[in-house]
Amino acid sequence: MATNAGDDISGIVEAVGSEVFEYKQGDRVAAFHRMETPHGGYAEYAIVPASTTFHLPAKISFEAAAGLPLAFMTAAIGLYQMLRVPPPTEPGEKDFALLVYGGATAVGAYALQLAKLSNVGSIITVAGRGIEFVESLGAATHVIDYRKGDVAQAILKALDGKKLHHVFDAVSSGNTHQIVSEILVANGGGKLNMLDPPTDKEWKWPAGIDVSRTYVASAYSEKHADITQEQANADSDFAFLYYHYLARLLDEGRFKPHPHEVLSGGLGGIVEGVRRLHDGKVSATKLVVRFVDSSFHTMVVVLTALQNCRYSWSLVFIVSSWERIK
Repeated sequence: MATNAGDDISGIVEAVGSEVFEYKQGDRVAAFHRMETPHGGYAEYAIVPASTTFHLPAKISFEAAAGLPLAFMTAAIGLYQMLRVPPPTEPGEKDFALLVYGGATAVGAYALQLAKLSNVGSIITVAGRGIEFVESLGAATHVIDYRKGDVAQAILKALDGKKLHHVFDAVSSGNTHQIVSEILVANGGGKLNMLDPPTDKEWKWPAGIDVSRTYVASAYSEKHADITQEQANADSDFAFLYYHYLARLLDEGRFKPHPHEVLSGGLGGIVEGVRRLHDGKVSATKLVVRFVDSSFHTMVVVLTALQNCRYSWSLVFIVSSWERIK
């Protein structure tokens, strides 16, 4: 496990490797660092693959961009690669229902926005303290407050007879697996995508539920226990395409970064930020730290070839971000 984490990064390119063709010194970018590897974003320099990097429009700040790479791609892979929700490039309204559990999280909020871009007919989400933010996105047709009683029954009521066969669980903790299972069983089964498996070792999935897991490291072809290497390679190609698509969406104002808070103290603010997350004091917000060097360069990037990897770089970024699920 790398001691320097920080996988969401944004800043300015300083240099590129010999085989990197899309980026040059001075480019404004955001990037997804390879998880659990050295050279993460909690430092002046980081190393990231060019394939999980994208250009930033001038209207998007580094601070806002830092909350995009990991969470956006988690939502995109979950919806399109795992649940097989029709993409935004497929015309027409998609006449089916989708449940996004945890709409106030960054992953959940991004999933809601993508579902709206896909023109999904009925989008239901569940949230708590972040409900006002979720409603401001204008993506969900129904927002359920989990603090107000039986969530499963509230969702079934919101469906009003419509069948629900697609669930994206952006929380994947506590008893969410039980709640979404009850809903899918009541609808005759369906597809469920989770970020993490249930911690209850005795749990057995009911018949008729097709469960998949999104582990966003597949964005750079890393296989995990729940997918094949073929799927991981496909996710990597998908990530390359959708990061470029995200840049266009941001430039055209069709996609909103998650709300963020910049912590004081630069990199020294990380410990306090993690403490706040641990104590459950953050909801619907990304915590961001900014690094600016003594010459007032907000970030630099040095791209190098690691083990002949075509898309490896070394970067100095100003921003890293993280979030507690609420």
